[in-house]
Amino acid sequence: MSRNSSWAISHTIVLEFQSALPEENQSELQVEAALAEYMRRCDAGDLPDRESFLSRHPELREQLTELLDAADWIESMAGPTAADEESGVVLQSVDRLTLLAGETEETLVHTPTFARDAAKQAAGADERRTELSQPLLPCQFGDYVLERVLGRGGMGVVYFGHQTHLERPVAIKMIRSGALASEEEVARFYTEARSAAKLDHPNIVTVHQCGEQDGHHYFSMDYVPGLDLSRMVEAGPLNGKVAARYVRDAARAIQYAHARGIVHRDLKPANVLVDDQDHVRITDFGLAKSMEHESGLTATGAALGTPSYMSPEQAAGSVDQQHCSSDIYSLGAVLFTIVTGRPPFKASSVVQTIMQVIHRPAPRARTFNAALDEDIETIIDVCLQKSPDQRYPSAGALADDLERYLVGAPIQARPMSSFRRAWYWLLGVPILGAVLDHRVVEPTDAHRWVQRGMISVGVMVIAAWLLLLIPSSVWYKNRMPSLVRVAAGVEGGGYHQLATTICDVLEKHYDCKAEVVVSAGSTDNMHRLHRGEVDLALLQADAVDSASVAVVTPLYFEVVHVLIRQGVDIANIGQLAGRRVLVGSEKTGSNRIARILLQHAGLTFDDIDADVGDGSSLVREHTVDAAIVVSRLGSATVRDALLSGHYRLLGIPNAWQFALNEPSFHVHPVEQQNYPDCGLPVEGIVTVATTAFLAAKHDTPSALVTAVLNQLFTPEMVASCGILSADQVAHWPELAWHPASREFFSPYRGSTPAFSK
Repeated sequence: MSRNSSWAISHTIVLEFQSALPEENQSELQVEAALAEYMRRCDAGDLPDRESFLSRHPELREQLTELLDAADWIESMAGPTAADEESGVVLQSVDRLTLLAGETEETLVHTPTFARDAAKQAAGADERRTELSQPLLPCQFGDYVLERVLGRGGMGVVYFGHQTHLERPVAIKMIRSGALASEEEVARFYTEARSAAKLDHPNIVTVHQCGEQDGHHYFSMDYVPGLDLSRMVEAGPLNGKVAARYVRDAARAIQYAHARGIVHRDLKPANVLVDDQDHVRITDFGLAKSMEHESGLTATGAALGTPSYMSPEQAAGSVDQQHCSSDIYSLGAVLFTIVTGRPPFKASSVVQTIMQVIHRPAPRARTFNAALDEDIETIIDVCLQKSPDQRYPSAGALADDLERYLVGAPIQARPMSSFRRAWYWLLGVPILGAVLDHRVVEPTDAHRWVQRGMISVGVMVIAAWLLLLIPSSVWYKNRMPSLVRVAAGVEGGGYHQLATTICDVLEKHYDCKAEVVVSAGSTDNMHRLHRGEVDLALLQADAVDSASVAVVTPLYFEVVHVLIRQGVDIANIGQLAGRRVLVGSEKTGSNRIARILLQHAGLTFDDIDADVGDGSSLVREHTVDAAIVVSRLGSATVRDALLSGHYRLLGIPNAWQFALNEPSFHVHPVEQQNYPDCGLPVEGIVTVATTAFLAAKHDTPSALVTAVLNQLFTPEMVASCGILSADQVAHWPELAWHPASREFFSPYRGSTPAFSK
């Protein structure tokens, strides 16, 4: 390749860079055209005079000058050309050495994707140019003669050479990017040199000298003839005893480093050398961290190291958690690798590997090497725990356990329990991990099969539920239940008598069993209906106040009777203050209505001496001054009290106002014919009344509601039970009807209601 061609290639790179930019105006197109003309002349061997070229494009002079200067710089950094080599121009020193920054899968570096792609394409296009950019070996480098490349890492390149004055073989490490190294690279490079120089241990490679030569930073160290563990394992997994001995010695060396405040953070098989005397030597402290003070070279969130051998806290970029336990994890990963022939985690990409390290439990070593001793597997398991607290407390403790294994003594590590191992394994099932907030990365085939099985079982359970439960609930709305329970009041009361009648007709005409549930009264019935203990309930109108309660039908009016003991001077409700008043038990409708009536008069139960007994004591004892009894007209309790001569009936003069304030009540007279021979005045007594309802829940089967209505509203049943007629019920205003009731009474709504007293 000629010098002119090499220069033209440099300009081609500049032109490619220029063409990659957005075309914002016409001048950029003119610049490209001018450069294209210039390069065609260069390729033809006619190198034009630059000043003449620029003078022909005065309006583009500034831009063209910058691009041509950039091309000159690229040419100067490209190293010697083939023509130079043929003419005898060969580098005898590395004063202009620029090492190409290659890409390695072993070390995670933060390099933009487009830059990596460009580097790969350039390397693949012309290997000869890549080689010519390296120093021609052997060459003189200060006091050293560089003879061959021993290896390259993510940041540095290591040469084998000789130190001239001391006449000894050495390994010389330099930054791969040479004179173009960033300040951070240089700082990290010297951190490695200082970290290694602090350590004087037979199992750690010794650093001799560090410095700068011709703009290139370097340090020299012992040359260790032999192989590293990564090359040794290429022939197959190592014997368990041999592997344990290597890692034991490495752990002793790491414990020595930890004791001096140095954490390696990049332990991997390639950094564990085995010399020709079969002794372990640890090298490459490029990512070492001082525990005494943070160097600031690792930002939070930056994952530096070798992914397959990183600890989870390293992979997550948690700088503050990267301590001695991180090296213990890496030693466990090294041991896993050399006894199985593969690292514990190795995915198709760096990112996937890191995610596996963070989230996936380490596999069992004997899965890949069935001949492995159980003790070795247990030691590895302890090292590879996700939580640092669950690993060995120190590298020395790991070394001690490996020593016990080597001499046949019981190890201190204990294998993970079957339950805990099974639990960690189940967390790898994606659907369980999602439910338990555990991130799952690349589940294994076994995990996928388990997930398919779980999903299949779940689908079958849901299908069974759809086939059995949902249709059952749909059918339930349209069929009679086998058992009907009706909530009534106290035994022998009006509610109890009507509930008994309803149960009797249901059992007689339908294939079901019906039973009366004795209760304390209206309020108790409502609570039982809410709890689902009964299917139907008898309630007073003011108790039907829940959105979940539906009206089956109004039944009859219940009148508020206020009885006053003879001889007691009480002319209105307000004068009940301080008197002993029978109000009924707490869960009865009478008790609740008594509260409402007293409140209308400006009183509460605290203002009276409330007696919560039942009405049966009125005739026997007549010890109360007054009684509030809510019942149908003609009630036996009220009649007996009046006939005894001990009580009189008190009217409610302001009944109209009370009814206006309480919509569930209406004004209702009590006349002589309702209680004959009881001494009522001819004009009767004005009081208020509420309504007794048969109620159900909205989801009560329509078949049951329709059956009850069909039996109640026959002419015979209306007459015998003394309930309202169907045409009266149909015109009842503003009720929360059960759907089946609304449909039942719909044909009656065209008739004229005939309400009787």
